[in-house]
Amino acid sequence: MYSGITQAQMAKTLFLSEAQYNRKENGQAKISLNEARKMAEILDLNERIVEKFWMADNIYDLMKINKELVYDALKVVEMYYDNYETCIELPSKNCSFSNAGNNLKITKKK
Repeated sequence: MYSGITQAQMAKTLFLSEAQYNRKENGQAKISLNEARKMAEILDLNERIVEKFWMADNIYDLMKINKELVYDALKVVEMYYDNYETCIELPSKNCSFSNAGNNLKITKKK
């Protein structure tokens, strides 16, 4: 509303139906990161701030499921950040974790 852009115009720009956009605007469906970036561009908002709040919203949703697990997962990412995309040895000597190529893989060692 503050920008003068209608839901119909925003939906068309994002290649969504008005109903799809309405669900996203009302929190009934998730906005993708690409959609958030496009909305920031259209509304002349700081893209970095929009990305930060998009990420925070997604983390918040995960925390509603299991707050402690999210904290533990963030610690893992922080601890292994520089080497995270290669391989992280798990405490078990029988398997390892890898997310190379953005695919989560847990490999059982022989």
